[in-house]
Amino acid sequence: MAELYGWTGKILRVDLSARKTWTMDTAAYVPEFIGGMGIAARIAWEELKPGVDAFDPENMLFIMVGPLTGTLASGGGRVLVAGIAPQQKPSIFSRSGMGGHWGAELKYAGFDGVVIVGKADSPVYLWVHDGEAEILPANDAAKGADIWGTGTYATTATLRNLYGPKTRVVSCGQAGERSARIACLQTETGNAAGQGGFGALMGSKNLKAIAVRGTGGVRVADPEGLMRICLSASREGQSPWLPGGGGPGRRGGEAQDGSIRFHKCGFCITPCMNRLHMGVPGEYLTGNYTASQQCWGYKTPSLNAHIEARAMTADYGLNGWEISYGIIPWLQMCKQHGLIDRIDGGPLGSVDIPVPDHEVQYNRDTAPVSAEFLGVLLPMIAFRKGELGDALADGACYAADRLFGGQGKPLLNHIYPRHWGQTSHWNGHWGTGGNVYFPFWLVPVLQWCVDTRDPASDATHQFTEHVLRYFPKHGPHEGPLTMEEARQVCEKVYGCADVCDPTPTYDKPDARAIPAIFHHDRAMIVESLVLCDRENTRVFSMLTEDKAADTALMSKLFSKATGYETSEKELDLAGARVFNLLRAIDIRNFGRSRRDDWAVAESLTHPAFTDYVELDLEQFAPMLDRYYELRGWNPANGYPTRAKLESLGLKDVADKLAKLGKLG
Repeated sequence: MAELYGWTGKILRVDLSARKTWTMDTAAYVPEFIGGMGIAARIAWEELKPGVDAFDPENMLFIMVGPLTGTLASGGGRVLVAGIAPQQKPSIFSRSGMGGHWGAELKYAGFDGVVIVGKADSPVYLWVHDGEAEILPANDAAKGADIWGTGTYATTATLRNLYGPKTRVVSCGQAGERSARIACLQTETGNAAGQGGFGALMGSKNLKAIAVRGTGGVRVADPEGLMRICLSASREGQSPWLPGGGGPGRRGGEAQDGSIRFHKCGFCITPCMNRLHMGVPGEYLTGNYTASQQCWGYKTPSLNAHIEARAMTADYGLNGWEISYGIIPWLQMCKQHGLIDRIDGGPLGSVDIPVPDHEVQYNRDTAPVSAEFLGVLLPMIAFRKGELGDALADGACYAADRLFGGQGKPLLNHIYPRHWGQTSHWNGHWGTGGNVYFPFWLVPVLQWCVDTRDPASDATHQFTEHVLRYFPKHGPHEGPLTMEEARQVCEKVYGCADVCDPTPTYDKPDARAIPAIFHHDRAMIVESLVLCDRENTRVFSMLTEDKAADTALMSKLFSKATGYETSEKELDLAGARVFNLLRAIDIRNFGRSRRDDWAVAESLTHPAFTDYVELDLEQFAPMLDRYYELRGWNPANGYPTRAKLESLGLKDVADKLAKLGKLG
């Protein structure tokens, strides 16, 4: 086997049913599938059989890193998580991710990922250290690891006490132990694989945690070259530098006292600017709380109540996004329609559901919630208390099937595209994420139609948070570029100057379909290297003469780290390879077709909260057709064609789909 750089060369395999661990060679999958999402998708194609459900022992939990993890590449502190996702409705193979430092530690311990199957006959945790892995009891006080039943904070503290303060831990909380579909994987105080319900997948396998400690490093092919590229990378953050040299806008301002600090993942040069609040006194319970204030949040009257609730959410291992932007608004709608009045948590207490004095149409319409309300709701969900808590633990889309005789199901329409388990985000139709205006929200709508999850967190952010902020005209906003400058960059990057123009709506479908495809493929590269979408891909820059960012940055980093000289075009093909492979898994294992894609579009006809423009399905249909054509998929069924798959080196995938009658 040729010497590998960037990758460690080994992937840890774990069969919990057999209490067995072994390794497989990373070289069997690289460089074609890069790492992270690419390797996970290929292994899933080879091993994950149709008919396997989220909670079947045969389901595979992938926790993967990539060739840039643990290096100085900015954003290289993240982790890719994948498997048949319990939160999705119906459960399908999907992905999530988390930041922090766990991924780098796994690389330093000698592994490019962990792939877990089976179910332990009693609670266990995994201890990974310098090329070794042990499956150990999670309820053995005599050995110092009585962690089953504890929250994620206590689990982390216990395992660090056992193995040292530099140990990194990912765990599921009490919600994951009870297979709550909205349970997440949690690490540290704010980093989590929030969407998908992968904490439920871990808990269903009787796996409490994975503790990692590594004393190695990451060998790269050209250390000086990699260092040079990393140091010269853009520092524009999420916002453009202002004309005249002013720095980029930062969210949150400056810390006011010693109880607040900003933090980041790994070696990232652009801190997310999410505040870490430490030792905040609670309002509902006694004690002090530490939690990160990230992009999502509870609508509470005070910051103390918010931080207390965030800390409880993280400790229980719950998806706070789903609770804040899905469950709570849905409950308020249900109360307005006479379906429920109070939350009765039994011993936890009983509290009124607050509602606004007007109908809830968008997320901004919801009423604030008190510390007491959240103090009852969160443990009720985490511990599945009562009929309501048991149902809500699976998320609002599953709960609506069980509660109120199904009368609450139509109230999901404004919140959840296709009722598939995740709330609208950055597509303009519910109000989570930022403001995006027509016709530019057609790009994320196209991405929502074809993805297996909310695409914002790796694909859409690239367009809405990096690209739109530079456009000369985006709704009421004016960016720093002239239309001529923006058109030149769009022609260079996308091959379509109209991408930045708000004038074409449905009449020039390429202007919306091309960036949707470009940023989805780039998302697969980001999730395979593994990097952060807040850093990649940048299209514009105020620091260059032509106002174009270095879109070849990821291919340069990949080349210097691994020694495989790879052009920007070649890496883009790898991203398309991964995305098409995920589509093939969705088709083979779960019957995905154009019918499902179109159902997403049909569910997004509620007028956008930004401009009240309604998606015109009659005009959108040809745009979706054009998307398929540009993808190399059959517009009639949404299946990839043989020509497309073979051009990506996926002939075996094309052959299998052909045998199933599902080749485009």
